Amino acid sequence: MTDDNGIDDVGVSRQRAARMPQSGHGIASFAIALVSGAAVFTGIAFSALLVSAGEAGQNLLVFGLIGLVLCFFLALSLAGLILGFIAVRRQDRRRTFGAIGLGLNAFILVGTAGLVLVGTFFSHSNS
Repeated sequence: MTDDNGIDDVGVSRQRAARMPQSGHGIASFAIALVSGAAVFTGIAFSALLVSAGEAGQNLLVFGLIGLVLCFFLALSLAGLILGFIAVRRQDRRRTFGAIGLGLNAFILVGTAGLVLVGTFFSHSNS
């Protein structure tokens, strides 16, 4: 559609969207997703390296510490998920970082839960 001045509605809405500031909640959600994703990936990879090296019984204290760190960063990812929902629901701010943060935090939580289920299944099937 074209108005009297020759500017189409799509162009006006794109210009209006470009002028809107980014959502602080969305940026926080995205940053949390990056930090917690890297920490969870590193913790899982480090645990896998310890298990593959053998003698897992000697490293029980290290596994406990890794578990606590993973729980902290998964809780942080849950907070990032909530911040992403808040950012996506805001109409007066841009929602790009909120949507990306929401997706990444959901992927971290669902992926970690899936890895736990797969690990539990394989640990019980080998006994």
